Amino acid sequence: MIKFLFLCLCIIPNIVLASSSEVYDTNTIQEVKSIYWLNQKQDSAIIYATWENFNSIKSFINTAALTGTTTKNPVNLESADILLLTSPNQNKLFKVYFTDDFITINGQSYSADSAIIAKFREINKSRIAKGDSISPKVLRRALKSNS
Repeated sequence: MIKFLFLCLCIIPNIVLASSSEVYDTNTIQEVKSIYWLNQKQDSAIIYATWENFNSIKSFINTAALTGTTTKNPVNLESADILLLTSPNQNKLFKVYFTDDFITINGQSYSADSAIIAKFREINKSRIAKGDSISPKVLRRALKSNS
C-alpha cells in the first residue's frame, strides 16, 4: 500500500505538469498551411499562405508564444482580430486572437510587440481595401474542410 501511495505521489504531479505544458506546441505552427484573418463580422476573410506575410505572421505567433510573458488577468477578446490557422495534417482549425498588446492561443494570452501587431493589421486592412477578401461561401467551404 505504501508503494502504491508513493507511486501515485510521484506520477500525479508529472501528469499535471504535462497537461499545463500543452498550452503551446511549436510543431503546431510549423504544420499550418494557411491563415484566415477574419473580418469583424466573421463572414469573410483574407487568406495568407506561402508568401512573406504568411511566414512573418507564423514566425511572430511562434516567437510571441515562446518568449512573451503570460498574463494571469483575462484579456478582453471582444474587439480582437481572429486568425484561423489551418493544419491539413491534423484537420484542425486553431484560433489565434490579436489584441493591441497580446496574442491569445488556446485560452492563454502572451504579451506581444504592439508595433508588429499594428503593422500586420495595416497590411490586412490594405488587402481588404484592395478587395482581396474571400466570399462567405468560400470561407464556409474552407472551414468545413478543416474541421
